[in-house]
Amino acid sequence: MQSFLKKTVYAGLTLFALGSLAAVNTTTANAKKHVTTKRVAKKVKKGKHTKKQTKVTVTYYKVHFAENAAYAKSNGVVSIMNKPGKLGNAKVVANKTTMRRLAKSKLPENVFHVYGMAKTNTGLYYAHVVTLGGKYRGWIYVGKNDFQYNLDNITKNTGISATKTLRYGANPSNVNVKILDKLWTYPKFSRYNARVVSHKKASYINDDFVVESAVYNTRGWLYYYVQDAKKKSVNGWIYSGSTTSRNAKKDTKKTSKKNPAKTPTDKKQTQSNPTTTTPTPSTYNLVFKYNGNFVSTKIVNLSDLSVNGTPVVTPDSIAKFIPSNYQITTDANAINTDGPIVNGGTAIINLNAVPATRLTIAIKQKDTGSLLTPSADLVTTLNEAGQDLLNQKLVLNGQSINADAVKSILTNRNLLSIDQSKLSTSGAGSLQFVGVDTTAIDASNPTVTLYYK
Repeated sequence: MQSFLKKTVYAGLTLFALGSLAAVNTTTANAKKHVTTKRVAKKVKKGKHTKKQTKVTVTYYKVHFAENAAYAKSNGVVSIMNKPGKLGNAKVVANKTTMRRLAKSKLPENVFHVYGMAKTNTGLYYAHVVTLGGKYRGWIYVGKNDFQYNLDNITKNTGISATKTLRYGANPSNVNVKILDKLWTYPKFSRYNARVVSHKKASYINDDFVVESAVYNTRGWLYYYVQDAKKKSVNGWIYSGSTTSRNAKKDTKKTSKKNPAKTPTDKKQTQSNPTTTTPTPSTYNLVFKYNGNFVSTKIVNLSDLSVNGTPVVTPDSIAKFIPSNYQITTDANAINTDGPIVNGGTAIINLNAVPATRLTIAIKQKDTGSLLTPSADLVTTLNEAGQDLLNQKLVLNGQSINADAVKSILTNRNLLSIDQSKLSTSGAGSLQFVGVDTTAIDASNPTVTLYYK
């Protein structure tokens, strides 16, 4: 990713004077992952002329992807198996012919949702996948790279590659609509958990709605995100072909004999629309989103986007308008415009949060809120856990920290339980980890606070 925020270098590890906080900086150390289950293949029997086979074991992991970043397309070169392929007795779920067909398909139900990972003791990685239509489910080989936190890390030309199920589209010229069908939480087959909204269709089908956003699916079908004009709790996604203009009937009435439409020659209209107006600067809307959620809108002059006299929307031209603690994503849908860069136009820019490059770890007692002072050897272990957080980019400026990811790292570092002799507490026994402060990370003083009891 081209980043427009320079990373700061935080040199060295610092133990504060009171010994209660452990500060760490980014390293390239690889983090150990949380182990969930383990399966062992049967040992291959050694025949008269057979070499001794290495016993294959496999470890399973959870994956941690953003809502819109957990999807992949078939590359058409590897079959799906009912278990990681190197294990004994693995059976084919979808053969290469089927996978080649899925690779060519534009149907959204043939996109894969990735929801698990496995690694063999020989260093091979497998992804646990299911098509959004639910027809094919199993394990597929994806190379020798860890992709637990990022599907883009999957080895190229293996079983699957990361993809997007949706891309932004332009809102209709008339955003006031009537809907003709039920609403969905997401466009159908665009998310693994897409479903019909919980409200009864009869309670909203006759209401007026406003289009707030628009997207295309993999097939090129346009969907609108609509909000009930009166019932704020009723909103969702609907296929654009299942909507009609809310003003269609009103426009027809205006052209009737009883209520003829006014023309530019009407005296009243001529008076309210003088022919001479004061020119206003041409403006453009930059809408910034993170994980599909609205962050901010910047209204800028077209002249601010001008490059050699022509307005353009590129990472360079909009760099100075990007909200703090964010950077543009690297995917193909990072910048989405609604047409030529002209007055009144809009671009939707997808962002990633900027990972912290340093952090402080603090330990507090849950009951009292007291800051605990770790011993020197415990500080070292905390530093290592902090480096794991940074290396895996789990600490994002301005964002809440993932409590499950922190717990996984603490488990790997044997920090779920800490003997009181290593802390500034009295008494025998140990303190148990009970949670983490999920307050948004302060970029100027990134701190992860752990609570023990």
